[in-house]
Amino acid sequence: MSFLAVICFVLGIICLIYYGVITIYAGINTSFAWFWLCAGFGFIIAGLVISYVIKHGIKIPFFIKCIAAAGVCLAACLFLLLEGMILSSGRQKAEPGADYLIVLGAQVRGRVISKSLKKRLDTAYDYLISSPDTIAVVSGGKGPGEDISEAEAMKSYLVNKGLSPSRIIMEDKSTNTVENIRYSRMLLKKDNPEVVIVTNSFHVFRALKIAQKQGIENARGLAAPSDLILLPNYYIREAAGVLKDFIYGNISIW
Repeated sequence: MSFLAVICFVLGIICLIYYGVITIYAGINTSFAWFWLCAGFGFIIAGLVISYVIKHGIKIPFFIKCIAAAGVCLAACLFLLLEGMILSSGRQKAEPGADYLIVLGAQVRGRVISKSLKKRLDTAYDYLISSPDTIAVVSGGKGPGEDISEAEAMKSYLVNKGLSPSRIIMEDKSTNTVENIRYSRMLLKKDNPEVVIVTNSFHVFRALKIAQKQGIENARGLAAPSDLILLPNYYIREAAGVLKDFIYGNISIW
């Protein structure tokens, strides 16, 4: 068996194990979990094909090998470039005193906020306590499996922690990050305001790029912690999200 086939089998097994881990930890409906299942079987099938080709001495034309190698290298370079930008933005810390702080929504199960959303809200709360004049905009509509909007759940959580309701504006119509930023921007009453966008570390880069594309020039990111077990899933998913938003014209990467 060739070294390349062994690598494919090992990667396939790792992907399938990780799929099992995240579905047990966070549920079968975990966003993007399907990727690891598909990748696992894809690597294993690739390993079987490579083994079959070598075992039966099948000759593959040189130009096909070159095209395949170039495609893999280009994909790897693009992935590393995207991940480098995502990781770099995920370290951001915002100075206190901004005019507005926008908290991007995440999944709510019924009326209960998810772990990811709780981390965003705790980070937002700490910032708001240190910046008493900053107004919070909690952004997120009502999606499948949610009894209330994400904005309502977020406002309730912050108020229960002691934040005054008068400091919180709800944006409860958005269904994705692009709409989060667009609809929240409509609620900002000051010209060229200083804005801090709170989201999990893996999501900061895309959120800021979307904000810049929509004309929020004075925006900074504030990264909330991310769940360590789900971190590989988050970062792989986010690279795909950045690429999709670039293709759709929602962001400019450079």
